[in-house]
Amino acid sequence: MFYCLLVKQYLTTSKFDDETVQKIFDEAFKYEGTAYVFGGSSPKTGFDCSGLTQWCYAKVGLKLPRVAQDQYDAMTHIDLKDAKPGDLVFFHSTYDAGTYVTHVGIYAGENRMFHAGDPVGWMNLTEPYWQQHLIGAGRYK
Repeated sequence: MFYCLLVKQYLTTSKFDDETVQKIFDEAFKYEGTAYVFGGSSPKTGFDCSGLTQWCYAKVGLKLPRVAQDQYDAMTHIDLKDAKPGDLVFFHSTYDAGTYVTHVGIYAGENRMFHAGDPVGWMNLTEPYWQQHLIGAGRYK
């Protein structure tokens, strides 16, 4: 039985279709314009970057770790050119956190992301700041 459970994790995939992606963004859009709150992880507390991604993914039944570095570690890493809407984008050195990955957002296509900045909202990934700090994208395993 243990063997079956071990193998099953490699034979099943999470549902991550257009409807799921739309639900992730529908949830995220509810918080557009709200203030960034360091350590925030719910509508009640407000959101930081990884709190927003964790919350929105959870609303469609997808579990993510709490902090950006751990979310990065839990993803399949892909180049930004291969990213699809709903994938996550990761950044380094956006502040001194003691970890490599310091920021995460939800990729929306066309070099745009939705993230918990100040305020929560849209950002163009072609802006020099984001290009300087970009690590790449990640796809939910």
